[in-house]
Amino acid sequence: MPEGVEITIEAAVRSLGTTYANLIRRGADGSLSLSADRWRIAALDVRAIRFTAQAEEADDLILDREDVLFATWDRLPKQHVRSQVRFYLRSGDLWTLSGAFEEPTFP
Repeated sequence: MPEGVEITIEAAVRSLGTTYANLIRRGADGSLSLSADRWRIAALDVRAIRFTAQAEEADDLILDREDVLFATWDRLPKQHVRSQVRFYLRSGDLWTLSGAFEEPTFP
């Protein structure tokens, strides 16, 4: 069951802003990968979302927009600053970015 409030990809990108965040990738197979790097949005276009790492030697991550079913935003009850933006993918994978993000705005 998805956690949080469903938001558009554009609202997710606005919420993430330029803040570096932790990235957790959960595979449809149950695998779990916590990136040692911290990531932020570098670009959004009609085809993809590009994430760049704080560490200069890390390659950018590209998330094809066609692969994203939907995105959500949530904040755990005891958290006052940290929140999560999640990208649910067609493959069943889940990308979760956790950091001090703005509450999403809706046009």
